[in-house]
Amino acid sequence: MMWLYVYLITDFLLIARFFILYAIRLASICLFPTVRDVLCYFEASLNFYVNTIQSYLLLAFNICRYKQIVSNRNIYIEKPRLIVLIHLLIYILPALNIVVQFVTNLSQIWRRRGGSCDVQYVSIIVQIYNLFVIYIIPVSLNIVVLGLGIRNFSSIKGVFSQQIIYLRRKRQRILLLQTLTFYSIWLLLWSPNILAFQFTNANSDPAIVTLLLSYIEIAIDPAIMAIIDIRFLITWQTLWKKFKRHGQIGIAP
Repeated sequence: MMWLYVYLITDFLLIARFFILYAIRLASICLFPTVRDVLCYFEASLNFYVNTIQSYLLLAFNICRYKQIVSNRNIYIEKPRLIVLIHLLIYILPALNIVVQFVTNLSQIWRRRGGSCDVQYVSIIVQIYNLFVIYIIPVSLNIVVLGLGIRNFSSIKGVFSQQIIYLRRKRQRILLLQTLTFYSIWLLLWSPNILAFQFTNANSDPAIVTLLLSYIEIAIDPAIMAIIDIRFLITWQTLWKKFKRHGQIGIAP
């Protein structure tokens, strides 16, 4: 569940990025050149950075859940240092990847008056490399881990009780439905933005459409999290009840 909480925090960062940059443009704020350059790098690279983090957060979540299903072990309690190390690697390595590409001029900032800042790559090889890092590798590993988890969970080897077999197969169907629902929505709304980011300008019509799909995915992420982890559903229900209770108190005569 830790990974999913961090995933939702990264969603908040993308939303904050949108409103901060929108407010600056709407207010026509005059900024120092250095501040303007920093914001331009921030606008151009944060989307790529956060989406890379999200890919590997979901991979880490699925690996930990796989260990819990297969070995019935709570890796969060058994190996807290490993969990912390994985967190640091997920946050640091994508940032280093972006910094190295800018420093070595493999990528450059593209900006025009009135347009959004974007990253421009000097070679198709860099774009393909980034596509592997942010999309192909994590998505492929996620599919492998999920497949192994479902296969192991559906195994009835050594089980002779028909009731246990029935309950296990029922749970397997639920798990499969949850997984397919989540990843179908995630890939349908998230993938176009990742693919477009590498090969189109952020100000083009295709990039704007795919970015809109990405924000739709962000908006429904809390509901998706409730699908794959019942604890999120319980949390949302508790928060909703508290919100309704405070609302009723506020309008009481």
